[in-house]
Amino acid sequence: MKSKQSLRRRIAGAFILMAFILCSFFSLASYVAVEMAEAKLIDHNLDKLTNQIIGQYLSKQEYELPPDMNFYVDDDIPETFRKLPNGTHEIEIGETRFHVVVRTMNAHRFALSDDTTDFEDTELLIFSAVTAGFFASMLLSVLLGLTSSKLIIAPVTALAEAVERNDEPSKLPSLDTPNEIGTLARAFAKRTDQLQHFLADERLFTGDVSHELRTPLTIVLGAAELLKVQLAESPEQLAVAERIRRVAAEAAERVGALLLLSQSPETLGGSQLSLTHLIEREIERCQQLLGDKPVQIVFEDAGDVWVYARTELAGVAIGNLLRNACQYTEQGTVKIVLTPQQLTIEDNGPGIPENVRERLFERFVRGKENPYVGSGLGLAIVKRVADHLAWKIEHEAPENGGSRFILTFPAN
Repeated sequence: MKSKQSLRRRIAGAFILMAFILCSFFSLASYVAVEMAEAKLIDHNLDKLTNQIIGQYLSKQEYELPPDMNFYVDDDIPETFRKLPNGTHEIEIGETRFHVVVRTMNAHRFALSDDTTDFEDTELLIFSAVTAGFFASMLLSVLLGLTSSKLIIAPVTALAEAVERNDEPSKLPSLDTPNEIGTLARAFAKRTDQLQHFLADERLFTGDVSHELRTPLTIVLGAAELLKVQLAESPEQLAVAERIRRVAAEAAERVGALLLLSQSPETLGGSQLSLTHLIEREIERCQQLLGDKPVQIVFEDAGDVWVYARTELAGVAIGNLLRNACQYTEQGTVKIVLTPQQLTIEDNGPGIPENVRERLFERFVRGKENPYVGSGLGLAIVKRVADHLAWKIEHEAPENGGSRFILTFPAN
């Protein structure tokens, strides 16, 4: 709420802008009014009086001038006025200001001057007052704008802070307020309650499914171990039994990871885990997927890297990324680079189509031209695991083709 684009700043800015426009309008109106008054009271009357006095002078009638006015004819016109063209003029001599009307009639040149110093001083005083009023109004509008915007935005700020704190829906402020803020608060409460119920149902479902799958997997593991003992003297069948045992063990680990995902991240706990050993184990498992494909897995590590995580969850994330790389690469290299800050898995397969890159980590998202049949859940599970572990998952498209996935770890 403190950014330059905050709602409070926008409201205050709109209030100040409106005050500026209104003050500018009234200041301009005051200026125009004063100028019109000057034109009407001085210039117009002075022009009318000039015509009257000239007429009296030409008809040799006596005339009487108002105070502060002087009438000049021909050579009597002062040097300052003599060079003025016909018309009405404003001139300043020293500290005295004059309005002068110059006429030429019947081969005579006339000039009527009016000392308007007092009027000009009054006009200047009016303009100074208008200017001071303008700046005082703007300062007041700034103070009122900031104060009013704070009061107006206070309910929205309180609601935003409550939502950010993840307060219970029933504890959100302004729920009983009969205005737009109350409507927004009730909408937030309703949607939050729905999301909480949805997440609770999803966790229950995931936990229940994982729990139910563990029993048959345990039976399969036990049966595979028994087969290995019974087929000890039959190498070919022993290899099949070992494969069954290994796949069942991997499935049990994945089910255990799903069971962990059904819990809140704060309750998971963890321990220091050697990613180097975990990656080596996943590489060994992926060798079975490569078969006879001319694909080489290259692992570059910066020593033994340790992170704080659950082994089951880290194995699911890294295993999914590595299996995808091996599955989609027909020939070439799957490169794994491990540093204390991040893990990079890069392949030179067909890459990710541009039409799905933005939704890559959503469920059931697959490329339309994908030659492999998949559920579209692998990367979604990786993203969910990364969120649980407070890791960051990113995808890049190398210039030479393929895909590059980067897992970034938080500082231990």
